[in-house]
Amino acid sequence: MKLTNLKKIAVTLAIAIAVSLLSTPAQAASKAVSMQRIPSSVIAGKKIAISGKTSGILKGHNVRIQIKKGEKWKTVKTVRSSKKTGKWSTSFAAPKSNVALSIRAVSGSKITKSQTTVVIAPLNIVAAGPGGRILGVDLSRWQSSDQPLDFNRMAAAGVGFAFIKGSDGLLTEDALAIPHVTTWAPAAKAAGILVGYYHFARIPVTADLAVIVADAQMQAAQASTRLADLGGYDTRTLPYVLDMEGVSTKISDEAVTLWTITWLDAMQAATGRAPIMYSYRNFLATRYLLDPVTVDKFRNYHLWLAQPGNPADPAVQVGQGLNGRPCYESAWKQSDCTYVWTFWQYTNSGDRELYGIPWSPSAGECPVDVTLCFPGNGTGRNHLDMNVFNGTAADLTALVNGLWVRSTAEYR
Repeated sequence: MKLTNLKKIAVTLAIAIAVSLLSTPAQAASKAVSMQRIPSSVIAGKKIAISGKTSGILKGHNVRIQIKKGEKWKTVKTVRSSKKTGKWSTSFAAPKSNVALSIRAVSGSKITKSQTTVVIAPLNIVAAGPGGRILGVDLSRWQSSDQPLDFNRMAAAGVGFAFIKGSDGLLTEDALAIPHVTTWAPAAKAAGILVGYYHFARIPVTADLAVIVADAQMQAAQASTRLADLGGYDTRTLPYVLDMEGVSTKISDEAVTLWTITWLDAMQAATGRAPIMYSYRNFLATRYLLDPVTVDKFRNYHLWLAQPGNPADPAVQVGQGLNGRPCYESAWKQSDCTYVWTFWQYTNSGDRELYGIPWSPSAGECPVDVTLCFPGNGTGRNHLDMNVFNGTAADLTALVNGLWVRSTAEYR
């Protein structure tokens, strides 16, 4: 009798334990919070995007984003995860004081492993251009002479960046570009000016799309090799630019679109960084296909637009004509006809004397009140492309460090 009772008690306990294991412990075991990998570096003051997932009973619960301050953890953002999927996402500005920033996520009693990112201080660049924007120039052999360029004078005049012709699809022109870019780039960087290079595209006149693809890949290899010869990407080098202009009307829009996308893809694959697109309004509006796939593709690239106008005049809108008309249709146009742009080449009549670029008059003699005019006939004093940057020093720092890429999500 006693043995039977003991057996009954044992069975009861076994059932109770089994039921217990099938309920709360299993649920508790699934309780967790995770955080996606964060970038290895960020710019101080710029937003850091953080995302992850909760599971089990933590779905729909708060997730606290914490950073390490000394020996303690401080909550900088709280977000609620989805009750259905457990997914969560948020962002916060990277602090200016941390060199190495440790971040973790906490939900309930669960804590993710901390991740560390390097915080980069924004470059010390003053917005000295019209409209309170960062000023830049772009240079090619047309700004060359027997006299050296004075990049220290250029920097003192407020120039923060310079795009220099780095390569050309026409080999005779490419050969003329090499001695200038190899001399000017290190001199500009030494003066504190950021440097970018551009490739002048030459598309073959053909209806054979296989030839179009092969040629674009070849010119991308040419540009990526030139970038490597110039030292590759560093903390003072902007993304390589594709210069699209002057394309023969005998080449179809389909071929122009295919060549451009092929070059961009090949250059990005070779260098690990998305290039920048340069062109002017009419070319973008008339020579590229505007199907959804093409539009979405181009919107992943920063735009450098050539458009005459005064950046200090609010009536001048990038991508539009005067007073908003006409509205130039292109991949970079938004629903209100404004453009998502990064650089604006606003004039080709910059003062070479002011920016340290020697010159010779197109007619007559040198004035007496200048220092960079040399006897002879040249293109004149006011022959220099001027640009402004659409952003802050922190934005430009992010672009140089490969931390700022465009996306379709920016468009409205």
